[in-house]
Amino acid sequence: MRFTFTTSLLNRGLLSLALITNIFAVSSVHADLLMTKVKAIENQLDARIGVSIYDATHNQHWHYNGDTRFPLMSTFKTFACAKLLVDVECGLQSLDTSSVITTNAIITWSPITEKLVGERISLKQACAAAMTMSDNTAANIVLTGIKGPKALTQFMRSIGDDVTRIEPGLNEALNGDKRDTTTPNAIVKSLHLLLFGNVVSENSKALLKQWMIDNKVADSLLRSVLPKSWSIADRSGAGGSGSRGITAMVWSAERPPLMISIYITQTGAPLALRDKAIADIGEAIFNLYHE
Repeated sequence: MRFTFTTSLLNRGLLSLALITNIFAVSSVHADLLMTKVKAIENQLDARIGVSIYDATHNQHWHYNGDTRFPLMSTFKTFACAKLLVDVECGLQSLDTSSVITTNAIITWSPITEKLVGERISLKQACAAAMTMSDNTAANIVLTGIKGPKALTQFMRSIGDDVTRIEPGLNEALNGDKRDTTTPNAIVKSLHLLLFGNVVSENSKALLKQWMIDNKVADSLLRSVLPKSWSIADRSGAGGSGSRGITAMVWSAERPPLMISIYITQTGAPLALRDKAIADIGEAIFNLYHE
């Protein structure tokens, strides 16, 4: 496996997401330590791991297996809600559009919507449930509101992400299957563009960020090792073949945002060990970038 420590120029335009890389020579010792840490965890779990970090402070990009495909899992939900916000701003949809939650609509892991059968839920409420509790039925409601996975994939293409594919009904994470996958690099770039580019208005960016800040199902991951003075907005996911992942933005008063993605797959390790692996990698990242 090849590890690179690169610097990046990120075009923030709506239709361009090119990442131009050059070799970056600062703190190579720390970069090597991070690489060693990730590879050690990869070996311990007998897994495949990918990590990508975009440091907005110095326009630097660091990645390990950053261009390798990993299962997308529930990390797609951020982008589904972003697509909804774009549709609302274009007059194609409304956050107040509502539908009745039926018994037949409830699927596995729906902690919010399973208690609301027979009641109406708005698209805004569905996004909040999908983003903060990873509610899968709520995510399906959002997908219906944005005209389905194909439309979401087309949205990703429109913002310059030619890699990410959304087929959330799968979540099988079969080895070598390109369906419902992304790469750590692609997802970091797309997340940065959504939160700092011109894809949505400032109000929509703030709402999307707040949903990520309010995430209630990722406490055992990066949040468990976050430096005390830092803040985090994140979205996690889990899937077949031992897959686990997280996309996040972390920042502090002294530290402009870091965009982070960590993906794990193809392992028999239990969820607790996969969570610890992400936390350990996160701690190494924070040690590298802490000022």
